[in-house]
Parts: sequence; structure tokens; C-alpha cells
Amino acid sequence: MTKFQPTPSRTKDPIAIKIGKRIAQARKMAGFKTAKEFRLKLPNWPANRLSWYEAGYSMPHPNDVELIAKITGTSPCWIMFGLGPIRSGERDLQAVRHQNLVYLHREAQQHASQAMSDFLLTLQLEAQQLAAYIDNPFKHIGERLARRIEKAGRRQRKWLDEQHVESDGLCGS
Repeated sequence: MTKFQPTPSRTKDPIAIKIGKRIAQARKMAGFKTAKEFRLKLPNWPANRLSWYEAGYSMPHPNDVELIAKITGTSPCWIMFGLGPIRSGERDLQAVRHQNLVYLHREAQQHASQAMSDFLLTLQLEAQQLAAYIDNPFKHIGERLARRIEKAGRRQRKWLDEQHVESDGLCGS
């Protein structure tokens, strides 16, 4: 009689998770709402490859990263390592502002609920308005709001417009 040996569940690689998050961000910034929609631009890829990359189950091959970067208009170096500008040709100010807003939002969430209330009060936004900015990397963050975000996060002027090591998932660990 043979014993049933369950297959071990796949574990996620912490680095692959961070790369996957950047792949998902690049996909969304390029206007593809779902991985399925984006996969139509990837010839001859198995149905689950992109989903596994984004979930952190698989480490993408450098050739795959180059292809993803080309289609999304992002930098392969940024996808793999989180370094350099997000866009290959020039810094995408809105993408950097969005990344930094998400970082400051998470930072406020980690503190007491009063910290989040103060954050929202300084921003002069309601929670659902802030959620719209967090959930949509394409939603324009204008100058006035950018300066209020910096004030709410207790950061110096123009901090939101620069890419920071601590706000990038790979470099922050």
C-alpha cells in the first residue's frame, strides 16, 4: 500500500515578491488593469507565468524582465532592483509621487489611529479620497497636494518628487 505524500506548498521568495510588486505596478502604469489583459501582449507565454511573477512564486528570467519593461515603458533595472528611474527614458514624476504617497500612507497606518487621522486632516482629504490616490497610480497628484502630503508625512519640501531607497520595497529591506 502506498502512502499519500502531499506535495509541499510553494513558498514565496521575498525578493521575488518585491520584483513581482514592481512588475504589477509597471503593468498598471502602462494601463493594463489585469494580468490577463497584459498577457495578451506577451507571445507564447504560459497562462500563469505573469501571475506567478506578480505573486512572488517565481523569479523572472532577465529576458522576461526586458520584455515586460519594453511593453510597459519602464526600466528593466527598476523592475529587477528597484534602482534608478522608473521610466527608461526619464523619471516619471507621477509614478515617483505615487510610490512615495503609498510609503507615507503605510507609515501612518503603522502608528496609532490618531496618526492616520492627523495624516488625513493635514492632507485635507477624506479616507475614500486618499484611497482613490493610493489605488490608482495614474491619478494626478498636483503640486498643492504633493506639498500637503510632504507636510502630513513630516518630510521636507520636494521630498515627494524624488525616488527614495526607504520607500522602495527591495531596497528598504
